[in-house]
Amino acid sequence: MTRPSFLEAVLANAGQVEMSDLKERIVDVSQNVSQLKHRVYDYMKTKFIDFDPLLKKSMSFLDKAVRMSDEINNLFNRIEFQTKCDLANSTGELRNLHVSLKEASAVLSITTELLQMESAMKDVEDACKDGQFVDAAKSIQSFKELVKNSCKETRQLDIYQSLIREFTSIVAKFCKENTDKLYLFISWETTDAATNTLKSTIKIKSSCFSELQEVLQALHLLEELYPWMNKFRNFLTRSILFPLINNEGSVNIEDGELYSTIQVSIKMTSRKPNYLSTLDNLTKCFEFLHGELDMQFENDKSFISLLGAGSSEEFIDHLIKKCLKETVPSSSAELKNFTGIRERVAAFNNYMVGIEFLSEENHSLVDYVQNFDALCANKTCENYLKIARDIMKKDLQDMVEVGPQTPAVALSATLDHTNTDALIDNSVLQESFANVNIKSENELNPNLFQFPSCFVSKSTIEVLELVGTILEEGVAQENELHQYYLSTAKSVFELYICVVPTIHEKLLSTIPQQVALFHNNCMYLAHRLVLLGFEVEASLRNVLKADVAITFVDYVQTLRHLGTSTYLKHMQQQRKQMLDLVKESGLATLGENSELSPDTERTLRQCLRQLELLQSVWQNVLPGNVYSKSIGVLANAFIEELVIRVSSVEDIPANTAVKLTSLFKMVQERIPKLFQNGDEVVLFVKRWLQFQELINILSASLREIEERWADGKGPLAHEFTTEQVKQLIRALFQNTQRRAEVLAKIK
Repeated sequence: MTRPSFLEAVLANAGQVEMSDLKERIVDVSQNVSQLKHRVYDYMKTKFIDFDPLLKKSMSFLDKAVRMSDEINNLFNRIEFQTKCDLANSTGELRNLHVSLKEASAVLSITTELLQMESAMKDVEDACKDGQFVDAAKSIQSFKELVKNSCKETRQLDIYQSLIREFTSIVAKFCKENTDKLYLFISWETTDAATNTLKSTIKIKSSCFSELQEVLQALHLLEELYPWMNKFRNFLTRSILFPLINNEGSVNIEDGELYSTIQVSIKMTSRKPNYLSTLDNLTKCFEFLHGELDMQFENDKSFISLLGAGSSEEFIDHLIKKCLKETVPSSSAELKNFTGIRERVAAFNNYMVGIEFLSEENHSLVDYVQNFDALCANKTCENYLKIARDIMKKDLQDMVEVGPQTPAVALSATLDHTNTDALIDNSVLQESFANVNIKSENELNPNLFQFPSCFVSKSTIEVLELVGTILEEGVAQENELHQYYLSTAKSVFELYICVVPTIHEKLLSTIPQQVALFHNNCMYLAHRLVLLGFEVEASLRNVLKADVAITFVDYVQTLRHLGTSTYLKHMQQQRKQMLDLVKESGLATLGENSELSPDTERTLRQCLRQLELLQSVWQNVLPGNVYSKSIGVLANAFIEELVIRVSSVEDIPANTAVKLTSLFKMVQERIPKLFQNGDEVVLFVKRWLQFQELINILSASLREIEERWADGKGPLAHEFTTEQVKQLIRALFQNTQRRAEVLAKIK
């Protein structure tokens, strides 16, 4: 067996010495940790469980725990080194020592966490006694961090739960006391100073600025400032800023030795303040707040920025809607008085950004006034549309005559250079129809583009005059703003199409004259719109020095259809009323009764009166040709019903034929009077000649009927068919040889 060398013997002896020392040190550390644990437990139990008020300050347990922690770490390093040196012949003794040391380390870790928490709570109390509220808030944050990172074993201790309850109580007390101090440092109120006058006041205790800053920063660090800040922000916004925007007011600031005060007096009237006065008053308010509460917090936030974080957007939005929007002039002429508004609003915005109430990314205020010209144009156009709507609500029956015999309605001096005896001149015609293949201008009918003489509502003329004013102002614009006015001019006609039939719906369904006027109004507007675009284009071309395509013809068809459909609907109502009257008369039962009903004459007269009433309200209102066609259609429907009723009867007694002849001659006499020229009845009442022949048959003999038939070439043959004539002969005459001979000739 080989004897170990001297070096091996030395190293082995050294390892034994180290192992022996490690054992002694670990036993000593374990004992010290156990003693510290019991002493800390007793201390914690007495302080946080038994709450002994006579307990004096403990020894520096935390310092001792730190020293033991360092010593344990040193022992861990020595065990690790020894393990490496004696790895080959280790018997497990080192592992046992390592386990013992870990147990002591775990106990020490729990003890240290409890001591650190207790130390943080003690720091809170000490900082509060010294008035160092920010340091106290930081210690509270440290305690929260220790709780967050504490181990599972620590949280299971009864002492830990007592620590948390004590800490919660300390924090609640800290926040309440400091919040109460804020209400003492900064106070506000609103009082009724006099009739229709409110006074809102903010008082700030300026003699304790440093303490106020400490309190604000401490609550902000703990995220407990919001409830108080929200109340202060709401008062500032609702009782000071918004009232100064909505009403006339004054701002008074007083700097005293103890308090600085701002008092805002608001006059609760409907009168709106000037925007300059509003901005000046608002600036005074923010200067006061910034001067008294200019405090920077540790997270690069200021008190004013926190104030604006929850209210700046609402404030700017209210300022725009209730002040700047109402400041926008309603005409281009008034806009000249607001040349400095951009600079003044920009200066106000820059100040608000400078004190950090507004963020640099908020450009709403500046962007709004930068577009002031467009806002003015838009507001002007809104007012024009309101005026247009008011005009359209006027009575339709207030009317005026238009047509070739009267001067054309000039939309404006700028737009309308037409001759007063015609709606357009030759230059406009030539320009408008330059691309139309017309052989010679002289071949055009001189009345081709003239509107027929008739009556239209005065409101229609006012609408056209308003459109002329809108277009005139639009043409005067030197930039793209003319598009606002052109769109508004079109919107007026869209409004007319939608509004007038709705507003006057009841009258348009019952009053014939209203219907006729509405028909004329639509046709007249459509007539003017055909060439209105060309007039505007010519004017804009001179201003803009460029071609601009503008047209109003897209409304022409809609207006014509609206006027025509409304008029035809009423015509159908009138026709139905007359036909219903005829059906109610004795003619409806003529084949059933041998005698004619006494109501027949009454109903026929009522139908004629209906036509004559339409004549009285239509003849001078509608264009002549339109009236003649309209009354002709209704008269024809009436006569056609009479002819059908009589010609379909199988038996007409002689006395009944006499009465029918008398009644029909009354109709024959009064119908032509519906027309300006009685001879026109043949042109517009298609069944008139047939009606004449029916009257002749009712009073004629068989010979006279035979003569008017004239072998199918006479006037009777032109109006009635063979079967119709035979039916009438059989109904009027008895069955004789002579009747048979005549019937045989009717073929």
